Amino acid sequence: MSDSADALVKLAIKAGDPYVAAAVHELATGALKQQLEQLILESRRTALSLARWEHTPASVLAALSGVGDDAVDLRLDKNPNTEAGILSNLYVDASNKGNLNLTRLIAQHRNSEVGVLKSIALFAEDADSLLALSKNPSATAEVLASLSARMLDDELSVALNKNIAQNNSASAELLERIYERSDLHTQAAIIGHVNCPDALIAQAMTSDDLLIMRTLARDARISTDVLLQYAKSDDAGVRCGVAANAKTPVSVIGELVSDKSEMVRREIASRNDLLPVHIVRLLVDTDVWVRQRLARNAIAPLPVLSALAGDTHADVRRAVARNTQCPLELLELLATDSNAWVRAAVAYQHHSPLELLIELAADEDVDVLSGVANNPNTPQQILEKLVASSEADVRRGVILNKAATRKTLLPLLEDPYYLHRVLMVANPSLQELDKWNLREDPDYQVRFSVYRWAVKNIAPINARYIVGNEVIRRRRV
Repeated sequence: MSDSADALVKLAIKAGDPYVAAAVHELATGALKQQLEQLILESRRTALSLARWEHTPASVLAALSGVGDDAVDLRLDKNPNTEAGILSNLYVDASNKGNLNLTRLIAQHRNSEVGVLKSIALFAEDADSLLALSKNPSATAEVLASLSARMLDDELSVALNKNIAQNNSASAELLERIYERSDLHTQAAIIGHVNCPDALIAQAMTSDDLLIMRTLARDARISTDVLLQYAKSDDAGVRCGVAANAKTPVSVIGELVSDKSEMVRREIASRNDLLPVHIVRLLVDTDVWVRQRLARNAIAPLPVLSALAGDTHADVRRAVARNTQCPLELLELLATDSNAWVRAAVAYQHHSPLELLIELAADEDVDVLSGVANNPNTPQQILEKLVASSEADVRRGVILNKAATRKTLLPLLEDPYYLHRVLMVANPSLQELDKWNLREDPDYQVRFSVYRWAVKNIAPINARYIVGNEVIRRRRV
């Protein structure tokens, strides 16, 4: 272990904090590592908390797996960061004890080794474990094939095949094999699968079942002739699929733009290949969601956006303000809108100019002020005032503002909300000492974040602020 790591670990031990100990655990070896683990395991409650916490480092999870506590093991199985080797050991232990709860959790864990998953697929008798495995995106095509080949009762086989049909790892060969013996819903899932064989797609295009047709209508793999046929379907769901299909020809779009179903017209309004004649028709659509989608569409021309900016529905006006192509004159108009949610959209718009943001900073609505706080074009003088806001959302906006300077951010190191102080540790605008000074924060998550940051920046931290395990304190400037 380097001198820098050694110094940081010793400082963590001196702190006597199990979360600080967890933060630096990966750096330690030998006797120092044992001391850290004593702190981590001193309280069973803390051990249980660390076992399930999504931020716990992998080395600590590995240490906890050797405790031999079933409750700790259960939490490790649920932790998304538990590594494959630990899960493999837990699986052996679960198998020896006949612990079905642990087996089921391992079966669904994304980090489980392929060998473990294949073992479950071949030998597990618990239906819940098999069903969990069939949904696991980490299950390979081979694992899924082994699972599907099991001689199980009909009800379970149907449920497994349904899950396999929705698992992206399923191979074309497996999908083709289970297609004929599957129910209609599973067949539709197979048809929509990215690995669905072309032969099944071709076969499905001759089907007149609505569920199959709805699935195929959105799929770019179907022929233009079938799309034209589907566009004339009596079923709105099928026509919705056609309206959303990138392969749909312009002639069909012209027909669907006046479709009797508002759901179809909404899909049309979001397309990026609309002609002016289509846009004009959508502009006067009676459905507010159609106009809202058109207002968010980046291809909508200025005259259309201007008309929609005067829409009677606030959601449509807000959509105009959120449009990435919204011009300055409309942003100025919408900044004075009677609806605060519309003004907030202007405040969040990244090409809203400085002058407009200064005006919006005088607003009293928290959503508007949050947008101003978050906007990188907002002047620092305004951000410095918003730092003192009583609203947490506004202060968080400043913290997340990439243009906020260190001077602006410094008061937020003492923000009353712990999550804000955690975010400050990760803020690139602050200096190292600013963050290091939070190491004795009242909240364990802040302390943990500081030491985790120090682990990743170990050399400069040790060289500048830790000498002989004594901390150099500097006045914040």
